[in-house]
Amino acid sequence: MSTASADTRVFAELWISFVALIRSYVAAHDLSKPVCEHALVDEGENGHLTLRGEGKTLVLDYDPATGSGSWTTYEDDPGPERVLEQGDFAIGDDSLVAFSDRRGKLELEVAAEAFTAKVFDEE
Repeated sequence: MSTASADTRVFAELWISFVALIRSYVAAHDLSKPVCEHALVDEGENGHLTLRGEGKTLVLDYDPATGSGSWTTYEDDPGPERVLEQGDFAIGDDSLVAFSDRRGKLELEVAAEAFTAKVFDEE
């Protein structure tokens, strides 16, 4: 097995873990809310994750071949005129996440919390 193939598998598995963490943080956030107010988050398949909640939408796109991706927050629904902020991120094979808008790297679970905070205004 080539190193590139092994890296792709590692990055793909890290993405699956990252999505699971984001989904669990969203579920925890929604515990005390009525069902009609719950955030919506998709499965994170094909390197794409969308989280909708509290008047904002977060879209993550990820490339498991490189371990890098981009994120965008929108006011309500996605569209170029509704962009609130955007940036890039990279998940290293050590599971540390680098953000283009932050110094240093964060552990995977802390990075997942940081992304959910972008929707729930908890930064």
